[in-house]
Amino acid sequence: MTSALLLLQVLLLGEAVTAFPFPFSKKSVKVATPTFANTPDDTIILEVVGQLNTTVHNKDQCAGCQDWLAIGKNLAQQRPELVPLALTKWCLENGQGSPYTCQLNYGLNTVNGSSTGSNVADMLSGIDAYGYDGQLYCHYRGNGKCKKPATPSVSVSDMWPAKLPQHMVAPEPSWNDTFNVLHFSDFHIELDYTVGGEANCTTTTMCCGSHSANKSPRPQGSHYSGRWDSFYDSFYDANMSFVKGANVVPSFQDSDIWSPATSFGNYQCDAPELLVNSSLSSAIRYAHNHSLDVEFTLFTGDMIAHDESKYISLESTKESEQFIFRDMKTALGNIPVYAALGNHDSYPYGALAPEGSGFENRMAWNADLMSEIWQDYNWLNASEAQYAKTHYTGFSVETAHGLKVISLNSNAWLNQNYYAFLNASQPDNFGQFKFLIDELVASEANNQRVWIISHIPPATGGLPIPSNVFAEIVERFSPSTIAAIFFGHTHEDQFEVMYAGSGKDPKTIENVVNSAWIMQSITPFVGYNPSWRYYEVDRKTFSVMDAHNFYAELDKTYDNNGEEPEWKYEYSSRHGYNITWPETSPLNATYWHLVAEKINSSADARQAYGNYRRRFSPYSPNCHAKNSCTQDYCFVSTFTIDEYDDCIAALPKNK
Repeated sequence: MTSALLLLQVLLLGEAVTAFPFPFSKKSVKVATPTFANTPDDTIILEVVGQLNTTVHNKDQCAGCQDWLAIGKNLAQQRPELVPLALTKWCLENGQGSPYTCQLNYGLNTVNGSSTGSNVADMLSGIDAYGYDGQLYCHYRGNGKCKKPATPSVSVSDMWPAKLPQHMVAPEPSWNDTFNVLHFSDFHIELDYTVGGEANCTTTTMCCGSHSANKSPRPQGSHYSGRWDSFYDSFYDANMSFVKGANVVPSFQDSDIWSPATSFGNYQCDAPELLVNSSLSSAIRYAHNHSLDVEFTLFTGDMIAHDESKYISLESTKESEQFIFRDMKTALGNIPVYAALGNHDSYPYGALAPEGSGFENRMAWNADLMSEIWQDYNWLNASEAQYAKTHYTGFSVETAHGLKVISLNSNAWLNQNYYAFLNASQPDNFGQFKFLIDELVASEANNQRVWIISHIPPATGGLPIPSNVFAEIVERFSPSTIAAIFFGHTHEDQFEVMYAGSGKDPKTIENVVNSAWIMQSITPFVGYNPSWRYYEVDRKTFSVMDAHNFYAELDKTYDNNGEEPEWKYEYSSRHGYNITWPETSPLNATYWHLVAEKINSSADARQAYGNYRRRFSPYSPNCHAKNSCTQDYCFVSTFTIDEYDDCIAALPKNK
């Protein structure tokens, strides 16, 4: 690396690329791997681009994709700083994307643009191009150029002691002694949300921002006039009291905007801060008005907007995280928040490198920022914050009444995280599962119950091996130690049931192992009513006895003259599916198995599930229509990505 490029990398990323951190496959490669010693940079780039051009014309797309990886690996091992330049040039020359997308996918990482070329270079330096790594990458990130490879059989069972008889059953709840826990997920705050901005945009994926527009002239009669009236620059003050601001209609009434963004949000947009604070304010008001004993709050990730990457910078990422946690602290006061980071809560998107890889310092800023905020707000003590800072793939905290909450960073199994493809056949590249097992073993020995929180359900966006390993761990420590599991990510109100043998055994009530709650979003993007919930939790066993869901009908805020939304009680998880269930029993995996079976057999149950998923928004599905909602049972009855894929493949094609 030249001294100039090294200096640039240090300035932009805080470190230089570290080469050769991973063991490499000794398999012979299928493409030439020239040595670039003493070769001018321009000559190297031209030679590499020439090699890459041959991969585009390979009739065997899988082989071509793996050759692409091998060529990139050879360059990354010798001259990693040239990888972004060579790949961007190749992308442009072959029309693989627009100048914007080529720069985004392969350009050098900077603090001002969320390009991922430096992350690609890191991955290429250690990937086994012609092995499982390469096949997996070419399937998930190569647009299916390779078929999904068979998942190697792995196990981490040597990392725990034998399970004792007393840990084969869950403790019995007391029922008459409960406390409450609030749960929020997927705020996705849109910092540049503009009241009066274009909500029917064609220039960006997500609308309502200052840069959103519709390229076509506005047709006659499609404007807001006579339909919507909620255009106020409103806010919540330091006491979380709503302040109706000035009417901003004059600023856009003569514009060509098709559908102007109203004060509290739109179904095509992420959440304005006003909606974020409205949700928090409504939750804490409800808790106070109903004397709820709220012990703590869960947050299962995603603070950053789904904006175009060119509008997301390192600074805006930090700002979004600071805004969300500041607003939560303002609203919740002394109620602690235990958080898991989402795939959007990183920079660039989804990036997380294994500890000890040599690349993890790229993400250290986020671990530092989060731990400092959480300690400043008294959500974690000094030692817990230090652990969260130095072990960013997972940390644990013990609540006031003895429950252990374990937070896991699900980017470790995200199939869009470049670093997750390195040594992908190994069961624990990130050290995350050893951490989790150690915590569970210690809790089991003390008869302590545990909640696990994370963002991405492994069966939704996860890679096969970590998905299977996580399921193996959950099965080992259920039902006595793991009392509950919570995710976010999908924006939908969902659940998953886990069966013994990671789905290899029949999906019967006898084989039920555990279940996971998947929390609905505050962001309405795309087509959701914002929603939050609270749990009734048994104080003795920390089992969830019920969950109460609340939502706001977002479309009713379009024409309410700028007043606060009405946050309505939606349903109780105990009663919402009309399942006969003992009042003294928790909503455990057996309960959710019965719900899943009902969804499988009844269109009415599928419709109820579909309504809850989108919180009765105008975009809720019609599950009585032919071929509608047929995949729901696969989702609720699987816990790993392999299970889910097999279930979907087995569905009748004409169902």
